[in-house]
Amino acid sequence: MVFISQATECQWSSPQALEFEKENNQTVEFAVPARAIARILGKGGANINDIKDNTGAQIDVDKSSETEAIITARGTKQAIKEAQTLILEIANSVPEETTVEMIIENKFHRSLIGAGGQGLKDLIARCGGPADPKLQAGLVRL
Repeated sequence: MVFISQATECQWSSPQALEFEKENNQTVEFAVPARAIARILGKGGANINDIKDNTGAQIDVDKSSETEAIITARGTKQAIKEAQTLILEIANSVPEETTVEMIIENKFHRSLIGAGGQGLKDLIARCGGPADPKLQAGLVRL
Protein backbone atom coordinates (compact mmCIF):
# COMPACT_ATOMS: atom_id res chain seq x y z
CA MET A 1 0.00 0.00 0.00
CA VAL A 2 1.04 3.59 -0.65
CA PHE A 3 -0.25 6.27 1.69
CA ILE A 4 -0.26 9.95 0.81
CA SER A 5 -0.89 12.22 3.76
CA GLN A 6 -2.56 15.55 3.17
CA ALA A 7 -6.02 16.74 4.10
CA THR A 8 -7.25 13.20 3.41
CA GLU A 9 -5.48 9.89 3.08
CA CYS A 10 -5.43 8.09 -0.24
CA GLN A 11 -4.68 4.41 -0.50
CA TRP A 12 -3.47 2.69 -3.63
CA SER A 13 -2.86 -0.94 -3.98
CA SER A 14 0.47 -1.92 -5.49
CA PRO A 15 -0.89 -2.50 -9.03
CA GLN A 16 -2.49 0.95 -9.02
CA ALA A 17 0.70 2.60 -7.83
CA LEU A 18 2.72 0.71 -10.40
CA GLU A 19 0.33 1.74 -13.18
CA PHE A 20 0.47 5.35 -12.01
CA GLU A 21 4.28 5.25 -12.08
CA LYS A 22 4.31 3.68 -15.55
CA GLU A 23 2.01 6.36 -16.94
CA ASN A 24 3.51 9.41 -15.24
CA ASN A 25 7.19 8.60 -15.01
CA GLN A 26 8.17 8.28 -18.68
CA THR A 27 11.47 9.60 -20.06
CA VAL A 28 12.40 10.25 -23.67
CA GLU A 29 15.69 11.59 -25.03
CA PHE A 30 16.07 13.06 -28.50
CA ALA A 31 18.63 15.19 -30.32
CA VAL A 32 18.21 18.59 -31.94
CA PRO A 33 20.78 20.64 -33.86
CA ALA A 34 22.82 22.92 -31.60
CA ARG A 35 21.96 25.85 -33.87
CA ALA A 36 18.32 25.55 -32.79
CA ILE A 37 18.92 25.76 -29.03
CA ALA A 38 18.68 29.56 -28.83
CA ARG A 39 15.25 29.47 -30.46
CA ILE A 40 14.05 26.49 -28.46
CA LEU A 41 15.01 28.17 -25.19
CA GLY A 42 13.90 31.66 -26.21
CA LYS A 43 14.81 34.92 -24.54
CA GLY A 44 15.24 34.30 -20.83
CA GLY A 45 13.92 30.76 -21.28
CA ALA A 46 10.50 32.03 -22.41
CA ASN A 47 9.92 29.43 -25.15
CA ILE A 48 10.99 26.37 -23.17
CA ASN A 49 9.01 27.56 -20.14
CA ASP A 50 5.90 27.98 -22.32
CA ILE A 51 6.36 24.43 -23.62
CA LYS A 52 6.78 23.10 -20.06
CA ASP A 53 3.70 24.99 -18.84
CA ASN A 54 1.51 24.02 -21.80
CA THR A 55 2.44 20.33 -21.83
CA GLY A 56 3.20 19.56 -18.20
CA ALA A 57 6.47 17.86 -19.18
CA GLN A 58 9.78 18.38 -17.40
CA ILE A 59 12.45 19.26 -19.95
CA ASP A 60 16.23 19.29 -19.59
CA VAL A 61 18.67 20.46 -22.27
CA ASP A 62 22.22 19.11 -22.47
CA LYS A 63 24.28 21.48 -24.62
CA SER A 64 27.62 19.73 -24.14
CA SER A 65 28.14 19.00 -27.85
CA GLU A 66 28.92 21.64 -30.48
CA THR A 67 26.80 19.99 -33.19
CA GLU A 68 23.74 18.76 -31.32
CA ALA A 69 21.93 19.05 -28.02
CA ILE A 70 20.20 16.23 -26.16
CA ILE A 71 16.72 17.05 -24.91
CA THR A 72 15.36 14.91 -22.07
CA ALA A 73 11.60 15.07 -21.51
CA ARG A 74 9.89 13.51 -18.49
CA GLY A 75 6.23 13.12 -17.65
CA THR A 76 3.21 11.37 -19.10
CA LYS A 77 3.39 9.85 -22.58
CA GLN A 78 1.01 12.55 -23.86
CA ALA A 79 2.98 15.40 -22.26
CA ILE A 80 6.25 14.11 -23.69
CA LYS A 81 4.74 13.65 -27.14
CA GLU A 82 3.37 17.21 -27.15
CA ALA A 83 6.62 18.70 -25.85
CA GLN A 84 8.70 16.76 -28.38
CA THR A 85 6.42 17.87 -31.22
CA LEU A 86 6.69 21.54 -30.21
CA ILE A 87 10.46 21.39 -29.74
CA LEU A 88 11.06 19.61 -33.05
CA GLU A 89 8.77 22.11 -34.79
CA ILE A 90 10.99 24.94 -33.57
CA ALA A 91 14.19 23.02 -34.39
CA ASN A 92 13.01 22.27 -37.92
CA SER A 93 12.16 25.93 -38.52
CA VAL A 94 15.79 26.93 -37.94
CA PRO A 95 17.64 26.75 -41.25
CA GLU A 96 21.33 26.10 -41.67
CA GLU A 97 23.02 29.28 -40.60
CA THR A 98 25.90 31.22 -42.01
CA THR A 99 28.01 33.25 -39.66
CA VAL A 100 29.53 36.44 -40.99
CA GLU A 101 31.76 38.63 -38.89
CA MET A 102 31.82 42.29 -39.76
CA ILE A 103 33.64 45.19 -38.20
CA ILE A 104 31.33 48.17 -37.95
CA GLU A 105 32.61 51.45 -36.59
CA ASN A 106 31.11 52.59 -33.30
CA LYS A 107 29.61 55.70 -34.87
CA PHE A 108 27.21 53.48 -36.89
CA HIS A 109 26.05 51.24 -34.02
CA ARG A 110 23.18 53.48 -32.89
CA SER A 111 21.70 53.86 -36.39
CA LEU A 112 22.15 50.15 -37.15
CA ILE A 113 20.47 48.97 -33.95
CA GLY A 114 17.75 51.63 -33.98
CA ALA A 115 15.34 52.59 -31.22
CA GLY A 116 14.46 49.55 -29.12
CA GLY A 117 16.39 47.34 -31.54
CA GLN A 118 13.91 48.04 -34.34
CA GLY A 119 16.69 48.58 -36.89
CA LEU A 120 18.09 45.09 -36.26
CA LYS A 121 14.60 43.56 -36.31
CA ASP A 122 13.89 45.17 -39.69
CA LEU A 123 17.29 44.08 -41.04
CA ILE A 124 16.65 40.46 -40.02
CA ALA A 125 13.21 40.51 -41.66
CA ARG A 126 14.58 42.08 -44.89
CA CYS A 127 17.25 39.37 -45.10
CA GLY A 128 14.63 36.62 -45.02
CA GLY A 129 14.77 35.96 -41.29
CA PRO A 130 11.76 35.51 -39.05
CA ALA A 131 9.56 38.52 -38.25
CA ASP A 132 8.61 37.15 -34.82
CA PRO A 133 10.83 38.78 -32.13
CA LYS A 134 10.96 35.49 -30.15
CA LEU A 135 12.46 33.72 -33.17
CA GLN A 136 14.89 36.59 -33.82
CA ALA A 137 16.51 36.21 -30.41
CA GLY A 138 20.19 35.34 -30.74
CA LEU A 139 20.44 35.82 -34.50
CA VAL A 140 22.61 38.95 -34.26
CA ARG A 141 25.42 39.28 -31.75
CA LEU A 142 27.32 42.48 -31.18
